[in-house]
Formats: sequence, C-alpha cells, structure tokens
Amino acid sequence: MAISTILVARHGYRSNWLPPPHPPNPTGIDSDPVLAPHGVDQAVELSQHIGNLPDEEKPQFIVSSPFYRCVETSQPTARVLGLKVAIDRGVGEWFKTDRGVVPEPAGYDQLMEFFPEVIADANIWEGSGVIPSGKGETSDDIFKRCQEFWTHFLPKFEKQYPAISTLLIVTHAATKIALGMSLLKHESVNDQITFNGEKTKIQAGACSLDKFVREQDSWVLIENGRTDFLKDGEEMNWNFDVKFEAGSDEDIKARKEAAKLADRSVPPTKVDPNTENEAYEVPPSLYDESYRDDGKNGNDSGLAQQLLINPNAKLQLTELDHETPLFKISDNANVAADPESVLFSNLSAIDGQIYKTSWNKLLGTELIFDEYGELIGTVREHLVTDPSVKIKSKPVDSNVDEEMETNSSEVTDLKTAFLKKAIAAAKSKNS
Repeated sequence: MAISTILVARHGYRSNWLPPPHPPNPTGIDSDPVLAPHGVDQAVELSQHIGNLPDEEKPQFIVSSPFYRCVETSQPTARVLGLKVAIDRGVGEWFKTDRGVVPEPAGYDQLMEFFPEVIADANIWEGSGVIPSGKGETSDDIFKRCQEFWTHFLPKFEKQYPAISTLLIVTHAATKIALGMSLLKHESVNDQITFNGEKTKIQAGACSLDKFVREQDSWVLIENGRTDFLKDGEEMNWNFDVKFEAGSDEDIKARKEAAKLADRSVPPTKVDPNTENEAYEVPPSLYDESYRDDGKNGNDSGLAQQLLINPNAKLQLTELDHETPLFKISDNANVAADPESVLFSNLSAIDGQIYKTSWNKLLGTELIFDEYGELIGTVREHLVTDPSVKIKSKPVDSNVDEEMETNSSEVTDLKTAFLKKAIAAAKSKNS
C-alpha cells in the first residue's frame, strides 16, 4: 500500500504576532517562538476536526517541521490520534537570503524536553535527508527544496511504513505552499492553480488545512486552506506576493500599517470584525520591493511607468453603494520633491483628477488588523480604477442652478445624474 492521502497544515497563531512583550523562545533558537494562546486554541480545533474524520480518513502518521510552533500545533492532534510527532527538516521554515541569521531548528533530543508525551525519535523517522540551505533561500530555492523533499521522502517513507496510506504534515506558510505546488507539478510557487473551477492560489492561513489525494500517478487538491473548523475562520493568510517572510516582524508591521490606512476614521474598538469593508486598488508605493527592482537597471524605468500616491494626500469618495463610485486625490504633489524630477511628475499626474471605479469581488477574504494585532474587519471586494475613463468637473457660475450642471450638447455617458449629484455635494461642502 502506498500513501494515497496527504494533509498539510500550517502552524497556529504565533506569540510574536501579538504586541510585545513576547515570551522567550523555549529552545533559545532565533525565530522559534511559541504559539499565542489563540494559536493553542486553533491547534485544539484542528485536532478536533481531524479527530472527527471517518476512521479511514484519519492520519496514521504525523510529520512536523522541527520548529517549536509546528510541533506545538501537532501535539493536540497527536494526543487525539494516539500518535507520535516525527520531525523532518525538509518541511522546515523558509528564511530569505538577505536575512541576518538563518537559524537551525532543534532536534529530537531538545524537543523531548518540551514534548515528552508526543515527540518521536530518529528510530521512528530519521528524516528525508533534505535540509534547507544555511545561507537562506529564494522562492525558487524553496520550491526546488520541496520538489527534492517529495522525491526523497515518498519512496523512503513508503518503504519504511508500507501499511500507512494517510499522512499529516505540519509546516509553515511558505513551505505549505511550496509543498503543494511541487506536489501538483507546477513550475513555481507563484503559479495560480485551478480549484473548484476558479483560478486562485494555495491558501495558507494560520492552522489552515490542505488535502491532497493521489489519482494514479498524480495528485489532486481536494481542500485548499480549509479553516471552517476554526472558530474565527481564516487568519493571517500569506502567499509569495507578500515581500516579507510569513509572520516575520516586517510582515506583521506591514499588516498593521495596511490596517491603519484601511480605516483611519473609525476607532478599532468600534469596528465589528464581521463587518465587510472596502479596499481600493492603488498604484504600488515607491518603496515596494518589487517596484524598486524594476528600476535597478539605472534608468528608473519602474518609476517612469508608475503613478504614485503621497501618503499625505487627500482622498475623496462618492457614495460606495453605487456600482461605479468616483474618487479624487488632492494635494498629492505637496511634497519636497524636485519639480523637474520623475517623482514629482508622477505625483502631479493624478493630483486633482477624478477617477471612475467598479467593484471587483475577491476570491477569498482579506483581514484587517489594528496596531495591536486585533482583527477589526474583513474585505471581500476591491474598488478597481478604470484608467480609460477621464472625468473633469466643469466650472459653473455660482448663480446657475446646481441641477443644470451641463448644457445638453455636453452631456456624455459619464455625466449621469449620479455625477451631477456628486459634484453638487462637493461644491456645497466647499462653499
């Protein structure tokens, strides 16, 4: 009998995702935090879900990343199923090449101090032999590492445990994605997949669960980032579009800054986490990592092709219940930039312009966190700007009735009653 079903879970909510002070790492290893209390609860919820599966679908073996948070996430499931937790460095964390310290995780002996009830030993599983580079990895490197992991792990494991057909792997967000993409025979961690007839990506929220089933010589994704068994659903989803390591200090800081920008006007304590909010598709920041890369050839081609938004600019919106809301960005060029520079030119290009948008539903749900790591809202739709539509307000004599905004010869498809109402409302506020 060969392995026919593989479950892959991400670890639960980490303690360092909460505001400091953070508890010390028990192992003393860099970047090896414990789970937050919420993450411990998630691990229990995962174990309850797996424990309630039909007997023929329950995992018969657990393989975990050696990092503390993954073994801690595995522990409740191991107890429910009466199994030991084996470790394998092949499914360990992804650390980027520009990182100051690439930590080496604990082994069986050290983990035995913290998880004596459930941790296995090298006699049960000595590992696939695949070890991440001590110099860090690029996204291509982790993809190749996971390809190599399956190549070594599957035949070795099936030879040692020929009676086992269902396996649970507990790992990290980046590794979870790379394991899935390599198992599905994709060419990159950045590829899209087709799931339930839609183009998407492998989801990697905290304690989310993927399910792969073997069909002849290939594998099929049956469950993608499942979190319906978690009380609070999907949290801290991550993919390789994010420019920071999953769950790193930079990642958490970026999420908090995004939350601040998403809703500055409403106190976090007053926002219902179940309330759906709106997000707006805007050009990338000048400081975006991928954006900087575009200009590395020295000709500033990336900058020349982008319209930039100054963080201190003013944003005005019409009613959001309309199918095509309008927005205007003001004071965008009010920065200490050289008037002859490309930066100033690109800031000025959208200053005072009125844009037409339309609603675009997301495939999943985005979560908004405040500066304390509290969930304050969800986003299910984005407003996407139509760059082909140019709208300009027409100066009108103050004595003319506001309802008579345009002459009949100047009426276009865009000069709707809605637009008139929006312009009139703006004028009344400025008068």
